Amino acid sequence: MICKLVGVTKSYPMGDLLVQALRNVTVGVGAGEFTVFAGPSGSGKSTALNLLGCLDRPSSGEVLLDDKNVASLSDDALGAVRARRIGFIFQSFNLIPVLTASENVDLALRLAGVEGPRAERVESALKAVGLQDYLHRRPSQLSGGQQQRVAIARALVKSPAIVIADEPTANLDSTNGEAILDLMREMNQKNGVTFLFSTHDPMVMSRARRVVRLKDGEVVADEAGAGA
Repeated sequence: MICKLVGVTKSYPMGDLLVQALRNVTVGVGAGEFTVFAGPSGSGKSTALNLLGCLDRPSSGEVLLDDKNVASLSDDALGAVRARRIGFIFQSFNLIPVLTASENVDLALRLAGVEGPRAERVESALKAVGLQDYLHRRPSQLSGGQQQRVAIARALVKSPAIVIADEPTANLDSTNGEAILDLMREMNQKNGVTFLFSTHDPMVMSRARRVVRLKDGEVVADEAGAGA
């Protein structure tokens, strides 16, 4: 297993109440998987991915990355793990408006501590997502689908072991959504990158090789996806 939640509970205070987002969840993900965490709003799917992506800590239990419990790491150490080992693709793209496409992608390498010449690596990443002619355009000069491609290039340029994609098609029309999913599936098959999705979009689930379904903070099904 490349990453795993072991007996994880995650609680959040809400006024005088303590809301349990996850309840004693154990689920592992193997290297090279193309897996969807599915469920309605409030099911715990985004919380599970945030924990696997080292963006949050469990209230109890272990979060394993390469068999190491990262839940006990310091904030700085967790940040280093995220920068070097995990790529993120968000539904809102999260590109920096004043930076060009190549500068947004290059920033991921700088944050990962990559030294020396990076331009060729950045250009190669943008070429892989079909944006070799858009290197110097800012996000406002790109369509939604193109912005999401920049976000994918940014996630993949540092050769991460895992890519976390939270509702990656939510702000895209069906044509762009299909193209983005085809691209990510190609990256998964060609380069063996592990993709983990949080979604309730049937189009995303139709591509998944595995679907982990959550409800009320618990795993209620773990089954082969239509893309298996």
